[in-house]
Amino acid sequence: MGLHITAMRAHMLNKILLGALLGVCIVTVAHAWLRRSYSDAEIVSRAELIVVGKIKDGSIVLVPHQTKNAGASWEHHVELLISEVLKGRVSTNSMTVSIHYGLDPVVGGYSSNQFRYFNVRGLSTNYPKNAVEVFDTGNSAKSFSPITGDIRTNHIWLLRHLQSPNHNDSDMIGVRDPEDIQPMRKKEELLKYLQ
Repeated sequence: MGLHITAMRAHMLNKILLGALLGVCIVTVAHAWLRRSYSDAEIVSRAELIVVGKIKDGSIVLVPHQTKNAGASWEHHVELLISEVLKGRVSTNSMTVSIHYGLDPVVGGYSSNQFRYFNVRGLSTNYPKNAVEVFDTGNSAKSFSPITGDIRTNHIWLLRHLQSPNHNDSDMIGVRDPEDIQPMRKKEELLKYLQ
């Protein structure tokens, strides 16, 4: 009789643990969506401002959103040091831009805030200590590979104003999709669409 009760308790505990694990998986997936891919022509035409720039070291600021019934969301603000303007006009060589919800800058393989802990360092033994790379954390088909190189070095930033109906993103200029930050090797290819 005692063994039967212990087996029943173990079975019930397994059901509870399985239910909790499924609940965590459902909550995790609920924060992700399947992203659409955009062509070079699309990203160039929709960008209000296209610049070559790099982020200022230490300028990443986590900005939590004040959401009601939408769950936790956030964006990051960074100071972008501009070395060249490819489309649009700027009156300064630096500006604060938003890296919107679903894209997360990861420093030295780690990103930690009150909403999410992200560790890619465990996947690589030679991870650059202070490198700042952007990961697509909003895509349900995401990988553990960065979508950028170290953004403390020059990249092409395709900036635009766009507020999400699902989150309380700021309306400041920034990047929202993985294609909005491109490597320098794509410069000539993207310039074709500016003509």
